[in-house]
Amino acid sequence: MRGNGACVTVLMIDQIPATATFATPGTGAQTAGIVGMNVAVAFSDQQVVSFYTVGGVKRVGGGYTSATISYVDGPSNTLWFSTPLPTDLAVTDYVVVNGATYGTGASVLGIKAWDVNSNSGTIAGLNRASYPGRLSTPTINLNGAAITPGIAQRAEVLLGRALGPDADSIKSGIWYGPPEQAFAQSNLMYNVQIVNAQEVKGDKTMDMARKYFSDTFGGRKYHKSWTAINNRMDLLVLDN
Repeated sequence: MRGNGACVTVLMIDQIPATATFATPGTGAQTAGIVGMNVAVAFSDQQVVSFYTVGGVKRVGGGYTSATISYVDGPSNTLWFSTPLPTDLAVTDYVVVNGATYGTGASVLGIKAWDVNSNSGTIAGLNRASYPGRLSTPTINLNGAAITPGIAQRAEVLLGRALGPDADSIKSGIWYGPPEQAFAQSNLMYNVQIVNAQEVKGDKTMDMARKYFSDTFGGRKYHKSWTAINNRMDLLVLDN
């Protein structure tokens, strides 16, 4: 969220996935719940939020215009509320900071808006169809398969084609993603480690694991974020 005088512009925090479910288990801290959010830890305990349709219409069913998050359950991606949810709330609705104006031109656009492999819709007031390819982000779709070291090189090929191999801005590229992807990268390294049997002391197996994840992928800085979506990682060229 960023403020400019009395004007406040707010980023949509998350969109309720189509696979999410709504729970109404009782009262108090668990008056209602949304189970299966994308990134529940993007929210905070006692935060007040409101809900909007994809078209920008605020949900007010039953007279409930906002809801208070009692606590966030990160491991299960669940939001528990101490107040009822709007009765017309539906999956794919957007969750925003209460009191903010949501809609076209009223929100800060993030990675999920800019890094889209599409030639339809608009971005920054421009029609993607009018600039085919230029406003579409190349995507490496693994169809659920695990990453391999070669993915980093495939990404370098796409960068070179998009910006030119001699572009200085390429050097500023970093990877951004969740810790789940950092774990996958570290697991690649464990698979190629060689243990020298002479270094093993006593009767116990050598501990090949390490406390922390790798800081890089393909030679580039990997920025871990607990609020990033767990099924993707983005290569961001910060100087472009």
